[in-house]
Amino acid sequence: MIQPFTVERVVKNSPASKGDKGIKAGDELIAANGIEVDAKRNRESYFISPLSKDEIELKFNRSGDEYSIKLKPISSNAFETLLYDEWMDRNQKIVDEKSDKRIAYIHMKNMGQGELNRFKKEIANEWHYRDALIFDLRYNRGGNVHDEVIQILSQRSYLQWKYRNGELTPQPNFAPSDKPIVLLINEQSLSDAEMTAEGFKALELGKIIGNETYRWIIFTSGTSLLDGTYFRLPSWGCYTLDGENIEQVGVAPDIFIINTFKDRLENNDPQLDKAIEEIMNELK
Repeated sequence: MIQPFTVERVVKNSPASKGDKGIKAGDELIAANGIEVDAKRNRESYFISPLSKDEIELKFNRSGDEYSIKLKPISSNAFETLLYDEWMDRNQKIVDEKSDKRIAYIHMKNMGQGELNRFKKEIANEWHYRDALIFDLRYNRGGNVHDEVIQILSQRSYLQWKYRNGELTPQPNFAPSDKPIVLLINEQSLSDAEMTAEGFKALELGKIIGNETYRWIIFTSGTSLLDGTYFRLPSWGCYTLDGENIEQVGVAPDIFIINTFKDRLENNDPQLDKAIEEIMNELK
């Protein structure tokens, strides 16, 4: 059992991971900012201060040898982003290992311009070298780039061309719909992620695996008042081609799988495993 002041692991790209003599798993914290730690005291208390600190000094014991290290703190939001990135990297590694790098994996955190640019870059780089795609919209909190994403995913080859004595290449340059695609969604896919999932389903771009979406999809409009204040109101409803309100019905998967809390604690991902299984069967 990991003791409360023993390092279990170091988060990738965090301040603790920097340098050749960084903190390692198994190191025991014995002091923080000159204060010796007490195993019976809440460990969070050693890292909370009403004063803003540019750096903190931690003293560790590693196999009987003591050493000190100074770290620059980061915000909780920045730390959560690092954990999110670790989760994405882990998923990519699982897909690579279980498919022998035949399946591309792309996750979008949100439907904003930055994530759209990353999506375009990744799909352009991966499509030519992979036989299929897992597109992951789990935990995606929305935005407004659904149309561009669906336009890209639905592209199909319509002819080939080549330079004199060159090799045939397709038009368009990449066409994701020529190869198997699986979409992953869950109960925390919301807003524009639901629009994207519904478009994926309506165009029959592939199987959808996971849990029903959150049912939180409405677009707002805003305006300024004479006194300078600004307000927004729900203005745009989103509906399926059959006229159903997506905010009421959400988007249901073709294959229903819930990742439980126990799965998360044990680092299991039945939804991702099923996506890999479905694509590998299709590739056979």
